[in-house]
Amino acid sequence: MNSNKTNNSDITEDITNNDDKLMSQAKETAIQFFKEKYDLDVEVTNQKKLPTYVADEIDVEGYVIGHKDQTFNISVNYKTLQTKNFVMSPELKEVIQAKEQN
Repeated sequence: MNSNKTNNSDITEDITNNDDKLMSQAKETAIQFFKEKYDLDVEVTNQKKLPTYVADEIDVEGYVIGHKDQTFNISVNYKTLQTKNFVMSPELKEVIQAKEQN
């Protein structure tokens, strides 16, 4: 028997650990984006990693802390940590527009 064989559960565990790391990085990137660009503190409520054949992205959803009606969805590229596809609720849009006018 070949002792160099890799156990499938080890591979699955490595993939899961890597996905957890990517999810954590995407979450922190989204939080930092809102803090630096709009001076908003946000809470992430959901994350979904897209299949790699679609894109190297994690979709991040959440809301502004203390204002659950001010929701957002943003994509984070887990290879470059760049954000894109920023979608926001009308309530959050109002807050951001008010901040940009000041």
